[in-house]
Amino acid sequence: MRAIRFRAWDAVQEKMLPVEKIDFRNDVISLDEGDNSESDSSEMFILMQFTGLRDKNGIDIYEGDIVHLSSKDGLKERVTHVIWKEFRASFALKFSPYANNDLFHYVQNGNVVEVVGNIYEDPIPV
Repeated sequence: MRAIRFRAWDAVQEKMLPVEKIDFRNDVISLDEGDNSESDSSEMFILMQFTGLRDKNGIDIYEGDIVHLSSKDGLKERVTHVIWKEFRASFALKFSPYANNDLFHYVQNGNVVEVVGNIYEDPIPV
Protein backbone atom coordinates (compact mmCIF):
# COMPACT_ATOMS: atom_id res chain seq x y z
CA MET A 1 0.00 0.00 0.00
CA ARG A 2 1.26 3.49 -0.86
CA ALA A 3 2.27 5.65 2.10
CA ILE A 4 0.28 8.87 2.16
CA ARG A 5 1.90 11.23 4.62
CA PHE A 6 2.10 14.96 5.07
CA ARG A 7 4.20 17.45 6.95
CA ALA A 8 3.29 21.07 7.58
CA TRP A 9 5.14 24.36 7.86
CA ASP A 10 3.93 26.36 10.84
CA ALA A 11 4.70 29.93 9.76
CA VAL A 12 3.90 31.34 13.21
CA GLN A 13 6.36 29.11 15.08
CA GLU A 14 8.61 28.86 12.00
CA LYS A 15 9.07 25.11 12.15
CA MET A 16 8.29 21.99 10.16
CA LEU A 17 6.17 19.35 11.89
CA PRO A 18 4.73 15.97 10.92
CA VAL A 19 0.97 15.93 10.40
CA GLU A 20 -0.85 13.67 12.81
CA LYS A 21 -4.38 14.07 11.46
CA ILE A 22 -6.31 16.04 8.83
CA ASP A 23 -10.00 16.68 9.42
CA PHE A 24 -11.28 17.82 6.03
CA ARG A 25 -14.85 18.16 7.23
CA ASN A 26 -13.94 20.74 9.90
CA ASP A 27 -10.88 22.12 8.05
CA VAL A 28 -8.53 21.33 10.97
CA ILE A 29 -4.99 19.95 10.93
CA SER A 30 -3.34 18.30 13.95
CA LEU A 31 0.45 18.38 14.13
CA ASP A 32 2.69 16.06 16.11
CA GLU A 33 4.90 18.07 18.46
CA GLY A 34 6.27 15.18 20.49
CA ASP A 35 4.60 15.43 23.91
CA ASN A 36 1.99 17.88 22.60
CA SER A 37 -0.27 18.00 19.60
CA GLU A 38 -1.28 21.26 17.99
CA SER A 39 -4.55 21.62 16.11
CA ASP A 40 -5.69 24.64 14.16
CA SER A 41 -7.41 25.74 10.99
CA SER A 42 -5.71 24.49 7.84
CA GLU A 43 -5.17 28.15 6.89
CA MET A 44 -2.50 28.33 9.62
CA PHE A 45 -0.25 25.72 7.98
CA ILE A 46 1.28 24.93 4.61
CA LEU A 47 0.83 21.24 3.81
CA MET A 48 3.42 19.25 1.88
CA GLN A 49 2.86 15.68 0.72
CA PHE A 50 5.33 12.79 0.80
CA THR A 51 6.28 11.85 -2.78
CA GLY A 52 6.62 8.14 -2.02
CA LEU A 53 10.33 8.34 -2.89
CA ARG A 54 13.49 8.45 -0.78
CA ASP A 55 16.79 10.12 -1.57
CA LYS A 56 20.20 8.44 -1.80
CA ASN A 57 20.48 8.51 2.03
CA GLY A 58 17.05 7.00 2.66
CA ILE A 59 15.46 10.37 3.55
CA ASP A 60 11.79 10.80 2.60
CA ILE A 61 11.32 13.30 -0.24
CA TYR A 62 8.46 15.77 0.27
CA GLU A 63 6.95 18.48 -1.85
CA GLY A 64 8.91 21.65 -1.02
CA ASP A 65 12.21 19.84 -0.42
CA ILE A 66 15.36 21.35 -1.89
CA VAL A 67 17.29 18.61 -3.64
CA HIS A 68 20.77 18.24 -5.08
CA LEU A 69 20.60 16.33 -8.35
CA SER A 70 23.38 14.43 -10.09
CA SER A 71 23.02 12.70 -13.42
CA LYS A 72 23.79 8.98 -13.36
CA ASP A 73 27.04 9.64 -15.25
CA GLY A 74 27.99 12.37 -12.75
CA LEU A 75 28.48 15.00 -15.46
CA LYS A 76 25.49 17.21 -14.63
CA GLU A 77 24.58 18.63 -11.23
CA ARG A 78 22.02 21.17 -10.07
CA VAL A 79 20.00 22.24 -7.07
CA THR A 80 16.25 22.72 -7.35
CA HIS A 81 13.11 21.93 -5.38
CA VAL A 82 10.20 19.50 -5.55
CA ILE A 83 6.82 20.78 -6.70
CA TRP A 84 3.40 19.30 -7.55
CA LYS A 85 2.52 19.58 -11.26
CA GLU A 86 -1.25 19.77 -11.44
CA PHE A 87 -1.51 19.20 -15.19
CA ARG A 88 0.59 16.01 -14.94
CA ALA A 89 -0.80 14.92 -11.58
CA SER A 90 2.73 14.14 -10.40
CA PHE A 91 5.63 15.48 -8.39
CA ALA A 92 8.23 17.29 -10.45
CA LEU A 93 11.55 19.10 -10.21
CA LYS A 94 11.40 22.87 -10.63
CA PHE A 95 13.20 23.31 -13.97
CA SER A 96 12.19 25.01 -17.12
CA PRO A 97 8.45 24.52 -17.70
CA TYR A 98 9.36 22.89 -21.01
CA ALA A 99 11.70 20.22 -19.63
CA ASN A 100 10.65 16.69 -18.70
CA ASN A 101 10.96 17.19 -14.99
CA ASP A 102 8.95 14.29 -13.53
CA LEU A 103 10.61 13.32 -10.21
CA PHE A 104 9.70 9.63 -10.45
CA HIS A 105 11.06 9.43 -14.02
CA TYR A 106 14.27 11.19 -12.97
CA VAL A 107 14.89 8.73 -10.10
CA GLN A 108 13.89 5.63 -12.10
CA ASN A 109 16.46 6.54 -14.77
CA GLY A 110 19.27 6.08 -12.23
CA ASN A 111 19.93 9.73 -11.45
CA VAL A 112 20.91 10.65 -7.87
CA VAL A 113 18.71 12.81 -5.64
CA GLU A 114 19.75 14.12 -2.22
CA VAL A 115 17.54 16.22 0.07
CA VAL A 116 19.56 19.23 1.26
CA GLY A 117 16.80 21.29 2.89
CA ASN A 118 13.35 22.71 2.24
CA ILE A 119 12.03 25.97 0.84
CA TYR A 120 10.81 27.23 4.24
CA GLU A 121 13.72 26.49 6.58
CA ASP A 122 16.51 26.85 4.00
CA PRO A 123 15.31 29.39 1.44
CA ILE A 124 18.21 29.29 -0.99
CA PRO A 125 17.67 30.56 -4.51
CA VAL A 126 16.82 27.68 -6.84
